[in-house]
Amino acid sequence: MSTFEYLRQSFFFFKQNFAVIAKIQLPFLIILNGLALWLDINVTDTNEFREKTAYISILSLSFLPIYWGATILLMQSKLENTPLSASQAIIASLSFWRSLLFTFILTSFAVFGGLLLFILPGVYIGVRLAFADYICVLEKKSALDSLKQSWKDTSDYFWVLLPGLAILFTGIQLIEMPIAHTLRNMEERNILVELPIVAVVDLLGALITVFGFRIYCVMREENKPKENGPTQLDDNSTENDQ
Repeated sequence: MSTFEYLRQSFFFFKQNFAVIAKIQLPFLIILNGLALWLDINVTDTNEFREKTAYISILSLSFLPIYWGATILLMQSKLENTPLSASQAIIASLSFWRSLLFTFILTSFAVFGGLLLFILPGVYIGVRLAFADYICVLEKKSALDSLKQSWKDTSDYFWVLLPGLAILFTGIQLIEMPIAHTLRNMEERNILVELPIVAVVDLLGALITVFGFRIYCVMREENKPKENGPTQLDDNSTENDQ
């Protein structure tokens, strides 16, 4: 199956489950973007801006494992035909907060280190570690073990993951950049106008999580052909949930 077919399936799943994904992620995205916009609009002192930006970054890092883990648990529950509600997924994700946080931090350091080596190594490392979050949550492995397992599991799926992730990332950036430019250059900025737009655009990032999970399911199915139960994030699985 081609990357474009996996992308199509990912878009379909995202569309069919947009409401529950939004319920999981939007509360956190609204808080974080609200703080960032307030800072951007109201704080002019450079030192104060940097200090408060650092606080927001720490808060964002603290929230990320909650809504990211909840989204992964939601997708898995859909495959198992035992769909979780948004609140159930968020509560369940709390037990993975620490391990998923360390997984994200280690992944970020690895990718950043690769980017310092003329970008391409960072891209390669990022793709090879694309399964780490799913492994951490669904296979309940430590952060380091999740990264090692992802590096092993993505070896045969690199050329499926790379174009799909590149298309999604580029597409989201092409949407986000002109919107951000327009909002920043308005004569009178209003946080109540900007916040819903920015939060919804950020929500599109969940498409990357959905696509990565789709390929993770393919890997899991091919490596465990005798495993019972649905393991694909396809049209049939989402249609049965309706």
